[in-house]
Order: sequence, then C-alpha cells, then structure tokens
Amino acid sequence: MAKIGFSKEALEGNLLPDGLYEIRLEGFEPEFSSKKTSVNLNPILKVVNHPSLNNKRVYDNLNSSASWIIEAFCHAFGQTLIPNAQGGGDIPGEFPGDDEDPEKWQPYQGPLTGAVGKVLLKKTTWNGKENSKVDQWFCALGNACNIKHPTGLAK
Repeated sequence: MAKIGFSKEALEGNLLPDGLYEIRLEGFEPEFSSKKTSVNLNPILKVVNHPSLNNKRVYDNLNSSASWIIEAFCHAFGQTLIPNAQGGGDIPGEFPGDDEDPEKWQPYQGPLTGAVGKVLLKKTTWNGKENSKVDQWFCALGNACNIKHPTGLAK
C-alpha cells in the first residue's frame, strides 16, 4: 500500500521573513494557467548569500499575460527582452519543444539560468495560508534602464 507524506516545510507553506533577498534562477516549470489562456512560467528560485536561508525556495507564477512583470523579472537578472517582429520583446533564451503546449517544453536554455537577482518579499495570505510573494524585482541594469518597474506586486 502506498503512503503519501509531506515534509514539515511543505505543510507550513513558503514563509520567509519580509525583506530583500538575493535569489538564483535554476530553471522553470511552465504550465498552462487554470483557464489555459496564458502560461505560468513558474520560475525555480532559490535564496542565495543568506546566513540561514540559503536554498530556500521562493515561489512566483510569472504569468505570460503580465509582460511588464516579465520584463522586470528579466532586468532583475541583468537581461533585457530581445526585440521581436511584433515590436515587443521576447525572454532571452528558449524553451525547445511544442510551441502550443508549455507542459511539453524541454528545459529552458538561455542566459537567465544560474543568474542571481534581488527581490523584495512580502507576506501574503491566500486560502488561509501565509506565503512569501515577490513584491518587487530590483533592476540590475543600472543606468542602462530607463523603465519604471512595478512595485507592490504581492497581493
């Protein structure tokens, strides 16, 4: 008979103290949004350079319909969007595989993997459970960026 168990950390949720953190992008776990009208990129983010919270996971769905947040995300890791034929921009790198089904994409290949950025985390409550959410992505491009990035993202 199979038993399904959960770690203490999984049961407690993802709660980190509010504050500024350095995080490393280790990859993505893309999937359709619940309505299948967009893609949740689900970046795999881990805390780095912290005395007691290294490797703690930071969760964010990074939905493809929020292009201004994806741009801030890329800038936080020192990357700009790549200009595309529609006059907008693409995330640098690619997800090889079937364009129509993100759940069949191969692992992301590009300059964001392994990059370190800074975020402000804030505690939120959803379905009665407290979690830490990204409230702001801090731009790493310095004077090369003239975009006002969004703040107050944790809701």
